[in-house]
Amino acid sequence: MATRCVMLCALVLAGQVGTGAAQQVRVIHKPVIARLRGDSTRPRVLTRISPGKTDTLRGRIDSLRLRPGQVIAVTLDTTSPATLPFRYLSTDSAAATTLYLRPAVEIEPLAYAGAAREFRGALHVGLEDSLDPAASHRLASPIRFLLNGDRVSVTPSALSLKHTNLPFERVRLAAASPGESVRVHIRPGFNPRGVDVWVPVERPAIALEPVTPSVTGLGLAVAIVHVTLPPEAGTTPRVVRLTAKHAIPEPSELTLAGGETRDAKVRSVGIGTDTLYARSDPFHSDRVVIVYGWPVRFFAAALLGGLLGSVVAGYGARRRGKGTSPPAYGVGGLATGLLVAIAFAVGLNLTGLEMVTQYGEAVVFVVAALGALLGLPGIGKAVPVLGRALEGRAR
Repeated sequence: MATRCVMLCALVLAGQVGTGAAQQVRVIHKPVIARLRGDSTRPRVLTRISPGKTDTLRGRIDSLRLRPGQVIAVTLDTTSPATLPFRYLSTDSAAATTLYLRPAVEIEPLAYAGAAREFRGALHVGLEDSLDPAASHRLASPIRFLLNGDRVSVTPSALSLKHTNLPFERVRLAAASPGESVRVHIRPGFNPRGVDVWVPVERPAIALEPVTPSVTGLGLAVAIVHVTLPPEAGTTPRVVRLTAKHAIPEPSELTLAGGETRDAKVRSVGIGTDTLYARSDPFHSDRVVIVYGWPVRFFAAALLGGLLGSVVAGYGARRRGKGTSPPAYGVGGLATGLLVAIAFAVGLNLTGLEMVTQYGEAVVFVVAALGALLGLPGIGKAVPVLGRALEGRAR
């Protein structure tokens, strides 16, 4: 009798264990498998990942059995910027819930860290459960990824994701001299090809601010540009190099600390547009356009000033009892005034008088008038032929 009771208890216990094991195995039916594979004209290959074993599931599959610790994975043809092109079917640690997972990546762009003198950013990687995005379930088996970078250090280089949804795992990125973006390669355990994620670089810009967007062309004016190094550059002075497409900035190199501003000058070249650019690795500026315009007002002011100077010079000559030729004085005054005005514009003051300001049509007018008034008598003495012409005498 006692033996029979023991046997009955053993059978009942075995049935309970068998029933529990059967309950742990989850049967995945065709609609869930179709959802996993996604819309495609060709069937995608499923990979079943078991502890210590990986096998491929090909052909038409109407259902499959998912045991505790197993993961079904597939690679999609396309992806969105926020998710990787991989999908997983798994269960929670109690094998009570089926989880449909997609790896998600949130990108933190690389920004310059002044104290470390390098660019730092991050990737936040996690597993989103599209069937239950609010809850966080612990996985029966972790899903692993290997990460490496191109000209960027990646820490950690291996991820083992053990739960769904938030919080994501943070991957730190650091680069000394990146380009406009850096490449991070993410490889899942079942797909050796992996996928590339491009992380943008937010580079603090050197500020270039022209005082005026346009100046007189043909070398007759100078554009003043304020150059500011961003505060992120730190307090240690560094050399900022200036280049232009046509002109030569003066100076072409400035020594600045972070947040400091100095001025540079760009003398116009020709007519049209020029571009100014500044660089001090790892910083650079946007390309700033400066317009060189036609010097219509400059020439008008210079010619009018030269004409007025010639009239005054001729009147003075007649007061001194000398003969004058108005046409010769007019032509000579125009030429002399224009020459003196151009010389003044490029930095050579032929009048011998100190000018309080260096810019504007009024300054050009006065300089040209003084050039004609003071220069014509001297030119007439230095060049006898011109002197006789001014006096209206034939040779």
